Amino acid sequence: MKPAVPLLDVLLRIREDMRSRKAGPYLYIGMPDVERVRCFLVGYGECLNSSGVDTGSDAFFRDWLRDIKKAWPGQGWDHAYLEEFHGDHDRALRKFLDFVAEFRALPPEALAAMPWRNGSVDPATLVPSLIPVHPPKPMLDMLLEIRREIGDTPGRLSMFIGYIDVRRMAGLIDGYRLCLALAGARDEEYSRFERWLQEEKGVPPGQDWTRPFLHSCQGDAEQAIRRLLEAAVEFRAQAPAAPVTE
Repeated sequence: MKPAVPLLDVLLRIREDMRSRKAGPYLYIGMPDVERVRCFLVGYGECLNSSGVDTGSDAFFRDWLRDIKKAWPGQGWDHAYLEEFHGDHDRALRKFLDFVAEFRALPPEALAAMPWRNGSVDPATLVPSLIPVHPPKPMLDMLLEIRREIGDTPGRLSMFIGYIDVRRMAGLIDGYRLCLALAGARDEEYSRFERWLQEEKGVPPGQDWTRPFLHSCQGDAEQAIRRLLEAAVEFRAQAPAAPVTE
């Protein structure tokens, strides 16, 4: 596999694309949707973690945004910024991405001088290690892990995506898969799973699972996501796991 691409690099690419275009769709995210992007970050980060990648001082971005800039409220940046801009997803996302750019522009001495909660760690001295230590888990493994963790307990999906919404689950999947792709990994099993959803579960060609499953579950987002997870269990039972390859 190639070196992993840090999440903040991806966000800066999205920011530049948004700055250079008058309207979406934008690189990696399509049309701006802070709910989806919020979990896109989660999925991308989970992929990096599963590969054993260390992004160095980038890991302190959330701490900086929350503790230094005081710009990560308790309800999360996504909800707070969307409320601030009266439901304008484009402006809410741009505000978040501007903070990413500001953090990345900080010189090492500025990072070192900040009053971090963990005073024993100097972010300026952290050196990233972007070569994967081991192959990341395939996307389907991630879905099966979520299914095991949530069990049959209502609401436990929030452990992974916060507010339960099919857009957020789709964002998590998008982020995880993009991380794999940018590192040169091929997760062919998930592509077969998507085709199987069309052939066996009625997902129309050219669409993802979100709208058809939400419709079949009468608008119940949690049940729609659980239907996806159960489909993953069923699909994997028909064939052994396929490794992620270069």
